[in-house]
Amino acid sequence: MAWGFILHLLYGLTFFTLGVAIFSRDIRLSELGIAKIIRLLAVFGIIHGFHEWLELLELLFPAIGDSNFKAIRLAVVSLSFLPLLYFGLFLNIITLRGDQALSKTPPLVKALVGILALSILLFAAYLDLDSGRDTNTRILVAFPGALLSGIGLVCYSRTVRTFSHSTATNFILAGGCMIGYAVVAGLVPSDVLVPIVGVKIILFRGLCAFFIMFFTITALSLFNIEQRELIREQLQRFSQSEKLTSMGILAAGIAHEINTR
Repeated sequence: MAWGFILHLLYGLTFFTLGVAIFSRDIRLSELGIAKIIRLLAVFGIIHGFHEWLELLELLFPAIGDSNFKAIRLAVVSLSFLPLLYFGLFLNIITLRGDQALSKTPPLVKALVGILALSILLFAAYLDLDSGRDTNTRILVAFPGALLSGIGLVCYSRTVRTFSHSTATNFILAGGCMIGYAVVAGLVPSDVLVPIVGVKIILFRGLCAFFIMFFTITALSLFNIEQRELIREQLQRFSQSEKLTSMGILAAGIAHEINTR
């Protein structure tokens, strides 16, 4: 009981921290494509963290686990995996077509992608509604969403390598952990005991969540690096402009002296 309480508490806190850390970043000046969609990952983290705390509540007070509570919990976990699926889809579009891909993609195409993802979610939730479990939601939404997100993060690391090699490495590690999370959260049922170690799969989900949070937050320093580069370029341009202005004034003064002699 105590072990399950600690696992659910930390598991939810890990994803909630990921969401807050992303939302606290100032990405308004960023030209990177991932900046336009990174908050989808934050929404996933906050909602999924809340879902884990709902499971914790049911663990502490089993009497509340009626059909209505299970339906609410199913709705919350479904809503959490939807932004993760969107993040994975759009990140791979950016990776394949460049940072400006989303702005160049026709609104109709983006709408169709959104409708398709939502339709898959609703279909999976419908299949799970009678049982009160989230098995189909995890297989049809969580697994592809986390898998696409992981692959996207690994591939996107090539784009940021020019800014920072360490940032690219952290994106790769975060992507690898996300792929692992896709397996343990999407394909393995929640009540499975892992052979040999004899612990529930939630322990491995929590470990994947922790490392996703750690490596993603570390990689988010990219936005600070990018802003410093933008400021440095602006200062260089300003300095060059000042030099040119000074040279122009000096040349005008020399020409004036020559003309007055």
